Amino acid sequence: MRRELFFVVVFFLCSPCVQAQRQGIKGQLYWVHGNQMPGPEKKHIPRQGVAREIYIYEVTSLPYVEIQDGFYKKVHSRFIKSLFSKPDGSFKAKLPPGHYSVFVMENKGLYANIFDAENNISPVTVEPKKYSWITITINYEATY
Repeated sequence: MRRELFFVVVFFLCSPCVQAQRQGIKGQLYWVHGNQMPGPEKKHIPRQGVAREIYIYEVTSLPYVEIQDGFYKKVHSRFIKSLFSKPDGSFKAKLPPGHYSVFVMENKGLYANIFDAENNISPVTVEPKKYSWITITINYEATY
């Protein structure tokens, strides 16, 4: 009986569905606003970490979103999960390996401002047993 129980416990603990995911994305959200133009005696306003809700979808591109006033109103790719960043802007999400798009919720809708060569929006790739780093700068109220 003990031997059978031992094998059941070992099988259960070694099962892939029980083991914690050891990969995903982690990163930092920054809020940038105001005049960012360089100039004499201009004091640079450093970017600030910020708490926001983060939405993760399967990787998506412009034909699969609805945009209004520079914000994404609907994303027609599969929703994966949402989470909140800490007050300093840091966040971490466990995800299976794959390709994802990351958005930040603002008052006017979802925000993202990075694209790759295929017009994928705020793309990040998660590889097995690795955390991919992403930095998101929320700068729609900044001038450069």
